[in-house]
Amino acid sequence: MSRGEKDFLAGFEKAALLTQQIMAAPPAYTSREEYVASVAHLHADSEDLRSRGLAVGCLSALGRD
Repeated sequence: MSRGEKDFLAGFEKAALLTQQIMAAPPAYTSREEYVASVAHLHADSEDLRSRGLAVGCLSALGRD
């Protein structure tokens, strides 16, 4: 497995952990879905594969492409 693939999967793993935490303890100022979507939006345009994995993982948790 290449370094890029490992980085992408590490980001995806972070997204899984983040969504578990948000579902268990949602923020008071927004909905769970909006928070996860915001995280995905922040990381979507990054050149860093870990950030891209995080964005894809968050969108997957929301059931989006």
